[in-house]
Amino acid sequence: MSSKTTKTVVLVAGAALAGGIALSGSAFAMTDLASGYMVSAGEGTKAAEGKCGLEKMDADKDGKVSQAEFGAAHNGDTSKFATHDANKDGFLSADELKAKKGDKMEGKCGEGKCGGMA
Repeated sequence: MSSKTTKTVVLVAGAALAGGIALSGSAFAMTDLASGYMVSAGEGTKAAEGKCGLEKMDADKDGKVSQAEFGAAHNGDTSKFATHDANKDGFLSADELKAKKGDKMEGKCGEGKCGGMA
């Protein structure tokens, strides 16, 4: 190859490389999600990722779980609520949930083993 052809090939290759780098910058740009991470399907609320037990069920964030909140977290099934409510006050506390779970608290949230719940 002649010197003139080599320079042309190097210039074309350099231009293609520079253009590719310039264009790829926008393809890998980091942008914040407007509605947050792990948005529930179509509901516009954040999913309960990383939350277990009381923190997941306590919808009104009062530190205790009512029978209605328990039912909402268990597809409307409140049949086991009374077995968890040791002091029969109509609410579940963190201590009552821990006492009921006992040694079943193995596993991590997000692995389908949230506090032993399969």
